Amino acid sequence: MKQLFRSVIVLALTSFFPLMARAELMPEVPGTEQHFFSDNGRYEITITCEKQGHSWSFSEKGKELWKQPLFDEPGEAAVSDNGETIILPLWGWRDEGGSSGIAVYDKKGELRKKIPFAGEHPDETVLRWVRYHAISPDGSSIAIGLNGIGQAEITLFDASTGALVWGKNTGYPVIVQIRVAQNGKFTLAATRNETDGSMAFILFDRMGKEIWQKKTVRNFSRDVSSYVQFRSGRQEFGVFDRKTGRYIFAKLPATAN
Repeated sequence: MKQLFRSVIVLALTSFFPLMARAELMPEVPGTEQHFFSDNGRYEITITCEKQGHSWSFSEKGKELWKQPLFDEPGEAAVSDNGETIILPLWGWRDEGGSSGIAVYDKKGELRKKIPFAGEHPDETVLRWVRYHAISPDGSSIAIGLNGIGQAEITLFDASTGALVWGKNTGYPVIVQIRVAQNGKFTLAATRNETDGSMAFILFDRMGKEIWQKKTVRNFSRDVSSYVQFRSGRQEFGVFDRKTGRYIFAKLPATAN
């Protein structure tokens, strides 16, 4: 199964090259800023293109807590809802948007872990064109999503150890959005068919078992900013229905592996 999953990754990278995103590349104009927020809006990462190199800063509720040079190549950042985990891509082919892994930082901006994207052989690192990444609210789990052939690809990592928890091919070929619940207990993904806007929503348990799926026709719109979410207080998950213009919620299973 691992061999099949890795083979599909390689095939997807080769055949879907025209679709591979360059969204993670920072503009190289001095003074340009990019802002990245936690899902709850409490924390903000700002990456600034300087005359020489880049800097980045970390803010909580609009108050800057630190600013320092960014020695790694810049890219799309993400921060957990508790502010304890920050991630950046490890570039392997930056000009084309291909990354070789994930750099994990703590709340002070200090490098905590590098998670390489492993290949078929020991110590082999491969490039992956990540279209979406997400962190669980507690910062313990990191999910990435890639476009694929036939289905999108989703991988979940342990943020502290860097271990691959699970990887799956699922839904439609284009990844739209991912959300990870507290402690990585659930992962909710939105995918779409590029030709007709149909969407498939998939809910996974902690070990990557698909426990729920829903497909909708002509549901995708670039005007919709968010398609999936968790309501932790109510133990619910929701997917956006374009026809009604609202989220449809359902209860999460009482237990998960």
